Amino acid sequence: MEPKATFTRISDFVRLAGAGAALAVLAACDGGFGGQVQRNVTVADNAVTIAGPRGFCVDPQATEDSAGQAFVLLGNCAVLAAGNHPQPDYRALLTAAVRDNPGGPISEQFAAVRAYLDTADGRALLSRSGDPQTVRVLDTVSKGDVLYIYAQDTSEGYAPNMSSKHWRAVFDVQGRIVSVAVLGFESQPISKHDGLVALQDFAEIILNENSDARIARKDV
Repeated sequence: MEPKATFTRISDFVRLAGAGAALAVLAACDGGFGGQVQRNVTVADNAVTIAGPRGFCVDPQATEDSAGQAFVLLGNCAVLAAGNHPQPDYRALLTAAVRDNPGGPISEQFAAVRAYLDTADGRALLSRSGDPQTVRVLDTVSKGDVLYIYAQDTSEGYAPNMSSKHWRAVFDVQGRIVSVAVLGFESQPISKHDGLVALQDFAEIILNENSDARIARKDV
């Protein structure tokens, strides 16, 4: 699959994640997400299991699973439901999106993806508004079969107080493309270093849930 086609799919993740994150923040302001605690969820025709780090639970109201794609949002378990739940190590929303991949593994396209991100079309696909002028790709890191992208998008945020900078990871699971992100808040920002560590942990949990694969940790 050509980089443009691949990133059109990845950009769908970004758009979908934006809608889910906004709903999550609004629900939190209203006092919760419905009172259910769910540690993990299996989506994409029961092919891919999504789970988060300690203290993060699935928001079932913001989770979408339909033919060919799925979106999962994870938030603070103690916010999602009343009870004595462990607190996460950082304040953030986590998103995971799964799409069918009729092309080759994304892990075989990292060089082409990096080059595409340097173009206006590539940056536009990472923009919430579709405007390449709002996006700066600050760093990319590939480790094992995972590509990490650190970007800043200054277009309108998913919700008030959400940070414009975040890490996103893209990798293959069961023949599908999975994109995950750690979305922090301006009032309690996550540093670049801590954001990458948090995202590596999140991606590793998902890979371990779905196979015996391991992610080689980047020295940070």
